[in-house]
Amino acid sequence: MNVREKPLPAPPDSRTLTLADDTLDQVSAATDCATTPCPTAPDGELRLGPVGGHQWATRFKADLSGLPKGARVTSATLSLTRSDCAADCAAQQPGVYELPSAWTPSQSGGELLDGAGTDNYASGTPLPEVDFGPLVQSWTERGENQGFALTVPADASGAAYHSLTASDANMRPRLTIRYLPPTTPGAVTDVVTVPGDSGLLATWNPPLDPGATGELGYAVKVEKADGVVVAEQETTAPRAVFAKLDNTVPYRVSVSVKNVVGGGPVTRSAPAQGAAVPGGAAKYRDVVQEYLAARGKVLTGGSLSAADAVADAPHGQVFAGLLSAQEPNLVDNRQALTDNSQNYAGASAEMTDVLVGKGATADQVVVRATVTESMTLHGDGGDEPTKGSADKRFTFTLTGDTAVLDSEADDIDAGQTLSATAAAQSQVETTSAEDSDDTSDDPGSIELGENGFPDETPVAPGPTTLSARSVNGHGTANWAYNHTGIGWEYSQDCTNFVSKALYHGGGMKFRWGGRKTDGAWWQQYYLFGSVKNKSYTWSGADNLRRHFSGHRPATRISKTYNAQLGDIVFFKWKKERRYNHAAVVTSKVQGHLGLSQHGIKNHTTLDDVLARYRGTSNPIQRVLIIRPRSAK
Repeated sequence: MNVREKPLPAPPDSRTLTLADDTLDQVSAATDCATTPCPTAPDGELRLGPVGGHQWATRFKADLSGLPKGARVTSATLSLTRSDCAADCAAQQPGVYELPSAWTPSQSGGELLDGAGTDNYASGTPLPEVDFGPLVQSWTERGENQGFALTVPADASGAAYHSLTASDANMRPRLTIRYLPPTTPGAVTDVVTVPGDSGLLATWNPPLDPGATGELGYAVKVEKADGVVVAEQETTAPRAVFAKLDNTVPYRVSVSVKNVVGGGPVTRSAPAQGAAVPGGAAKYRDVVQEYLAARGKVLTGGSLSAADAVADAPHGQVFAGLLSAQEPNLVDNRQALTDNSQNYAGASAEMTDVLVGKGATADQVVVRATVTESMTLHGDGGDEPTKGSADKRFTFTLTGDTAVLDSEADDIDAGQTLSATAAAQSQVETTSAEDSDDTSDDPGSIELGENGFPDETPVAPGPTTLSARSVNGHGTANWAYNHTGIGWEYSQDCTNFVSKALYHGGGMKFRWGGRKTDGAWWQQYYLFGSVKNKSYTWSGADNLRRHFSGHRPATRISKTYNAQLGDIVFFKWKKERRYNHAAVVTSKVQGHLGLSQHGIKNHTTLDDVLARYRGTSNPIQRVLIIRPRSAK
């Protein structure tokens, strides 16, 4: 994709929605009462903390029906007016607890606290300074809103506030939400076409202003100069490949985008015309397919060496040099698994959206394709599939009638030549902490033996149990497994993907706080509502690890056979000071863990990842498995 610096969008007109009276349900409940019935707060009064001989909490539930679908919430503040203090009132710093299930006034205050749990959205901050924006946005995104509870510890000062029945409307509680009304999206930018032999590739950048929350969709058309449409498709990715075009005709591509509101304007590319490649496109595609198959044979042991795999392929000499450069890592990877009583089996590679065209120079031919590589990891009586898809570019150099396949690269990363090892492809954190910490003495990590694999005695498989906890492990695992194909927002998107799985699938709650602080975990619209800002803990692997270590209840799993679906796996490479990759446990076979991630392979295994780097200069040094849980 063509990426360049963009001007900032103009600030759109924001709106304010004030919820009060019958749109902001509120009730105080005594949380320590042992009598029946429990005392109730006086009419017109809300209570927090120790007041009148009892400990109180107050539940609020906002009616968001007045917030348009697709609105982007930029901030929200809760305003309460003291009824027990007229001036110089000390601001309370209550804990804010999002409720995962419904609570009604017919239930006790104790049940309110039990339902609120211990996942504190905000604490230690004066109430007027708490931004409820991420919380409100989460209710609109998840389609679930049970409200939140406020309370303070028994040793803190209590307070009484005016309620919705206050005679002065200005003193009633109100939740003020600032948002951008949903609109149709802006235009996509930088529509670029790459012509090939009887086809073309189109890429573009999403609109600067998406107009609303939710996924964008693109309608892509190939047009002749007179506007006649010859091919079209719809996609959610900013990329499309078209085949069966005429090399004698120039084409341009039009892209329009739509969201929940409707369609945006059309953006067109410059004209582009394909050209035949020497010898025809089919032979280059066939060679790439042979190369991928030969690489799979070396990794699975179907061929003991690169030379054997090359000899078995009809066009093996075309890619002999490239495969030989990878042989040490492939063989070491295979041997490492053998030493661990495992092996790869059933390797296959499928090429889709293939485009063959001329390269940057006259002596080059480039094959672009989406490559899906699949194989099975076999061991201990069980099989675990691994699978990964990526947009790839394969470059041939021509010398007379001779062609040599000399490089493989990610198609979005021009010029990257495949190295002899995969060490350079290790995932790094998207954002780093202000002060990085050395994790060399980090407790609770999985002990790796001299062979680079977990140093554990194999155990018979047992049933996977999902204990009741605030984060739904099964939901996290299901979401991760089924959504590896969603678009990457960062060049290293691993932790962003894990956070989405915890949020959308596991129901993990936001924590409000400064963007760089380890105690916060949220995403919120910024840049005039056009982009989602994310806390460092949302998008940085070591930041998320520290969030679980010091700010959210979590269990460290010391043995892989004790891991459960939905657990989070963190990786630290030898040459890195911090953990820089994260994945989700989505299967478990004979104690061996299957992982889903945004990484080199979307679906892989722990052993596969360890084996990939074992023989490199930068092996994986530590593995940490975390289980988010409730503190109750």
